[in-house]
Order: sequence, then C-alpha cells, then structure tokens
Amino acid sequence: MGKYKRNIIILLVSIVVISTFLLYFKFSTKKEVTLLSDTIDEKLAKILEVATVKYNYTNVVTYKDNKKISNIDLPFTNKSFIIKYSGYIKAGVDLNGIETNVINPKTVKITLDKPQIFDNVIVEEDVYVYDERDSVFNKLTFDDLYEVLVEEKKNMEKEVVEKGLLKDAEKNAKELIVSLLEGMGFEEIKVNFR
Repeated sequence: MGKYKRNIIILLVSIVVISTFLLYFKFSTKKEVTLLSDTIDEKLAKILEVATVKYNYTNVVTYKDNKKISNIDLPFTNKSFIIKYSGYIKAGVDLNGIETNVINPKTVKITLDKPQIFDNVIVEEDVYVYDERDSVFNKLTFDDLYEVLVEEKKNMEKEVVEKGLLKDAEKNAKELIVSLLEGMGFEEIKVNFR
C-alpha cells in the first residue's frame, strides 16, 4: 500500500507540475501575441491616413450661357468665359479601422478599409479666367465661376477613379505595410481590403 500511495502522490505532483507549466506557457504566449499585435497597430497608426497616391491635373473649360424663351436664344443675353485651373486629388487608405491578427511570430494578417479619396482641391492661385464676355441683360457672376469649378471637381474625381487611382492607392498601401512588417521580422504577411 505504501508503494501504491507513493506512486499516486508522484503521479499527482507530476500532473500538477505539467498542468502549471502548460497553463503558464499558454498564457505567456497569448500575452506576447497581444503585445505584438498592439505594437503593430501603434506603428501603423503613426502612418494614419497614408496619402498613397496624388494626382495633379490642369484643365481648360469654356463656359457659355444665354437666356432662352421656348428654346430660342434671346439677343443680347450671351455670356461666356474660358477658365484654366489646376488642382490635385489625393487618395489612400485610412488606417483607423485596421484589424491586426498575429497568427504566429512569423505570420500576420492585416485587414483594412478600401482606399478612398481624401482631398480634391482646386488651387485658387492657379485659376485664370480669360475672354470674359457678358451682356447688359445677363451679367457674369461669381456663382457662374463657382458652379463651373464645382462641376469640374466632380468630373475630375470620376475620371481619375475610372483610370484606376483607387487601385493604385490600394497597391501602394499594401506595399508600404508589407515593407514595414517585414522590417519587424514577419515573413508571411497577408493584407486584405474589406
């Protein structure tokens, strides 16, 4: 019986030691992964709203307007101008909604929001108005100029998105994040956009 008790005590002590070791290892590994994940989020947050693509544009627009009655142009109501303007559009990925999942010390999965347009700006100093013409019955106004510029901004944004500006922003953001994470020692990096 004494030998039997001794074997049971040794077995119980062994189970307690092994369980303690396994629990400690499990919790310490999880803690390291969480800390590493927080470090990645912090480093990526430092490059918040990375403007990965900037598209510069210059354009010339002709504006003509006249008053009509039943689709017939009224005489002496013509107004027109030619406008030249420059601007830029910035697109990129907002890193506020980033999700980081460290799978193991060499593998990480990053999930980001899709790229978006950050800025669409017409530079006021680069706006030139040429060949202004108006009439006594239809004067040119600041609103005419403003409406043309607002419409042109919308058209330019639509045009550059169709040409692939957001795809370029996605590609550049992915390259930037992969480069940063490779510098942190990760070998397998998965970057997904939602």
